[in-house]
Amino acid sequence: MAGQSIYAKVVGDILHAGHVRFFRAARELGSHLTVCVVGDERVAAYKGRPPLQTQAERMEVIGACRWVDAVIGDGPKVIDRAFMARHGFDVYAFGASDERELAVKLADCADLPEHMRVRIAYTPGVSSSALWRRIAGSR
Repeated sequence: MAGQSIYAKVVGDILHAGHVRFFRAARELGSHLTVCVVGDERVAAYKGRPPLQTQAERMEVIGACRWVDAVIGDGPKVIDRAFMARHGFDVYAFGASDERELAVKLADCADLPEHMRVRIAYTPGVSSSALWRRIAGSR
């Protein structure tokens, strides 16, 4: 898959090893990885709470990851063939922790043929939610 341009979108509120492993796996699908860091309002609507860090802060941290070639902050919720073609992306990479999240993610890219979608497995036991619980328990 060398030469392919990969697109992913993330919240990335508390950057952790699972994110880094996701970025590495996504980057290994091609030769260029662009990551959209989802805006604060969309995060709050999706997660039911605002992110801990602002979008600008999350973009700076994610942009520093060696597996990420470019970071944007204005990608659409729904990823379709027109968006992918307009930006020269060949593959949309995403993660889903369970079947409910998978259904949401697949609905958001339903226009894409299967060869343009790649689900990357989450790192077991590593998540921002788990880190929030760990932080809350340490007080």
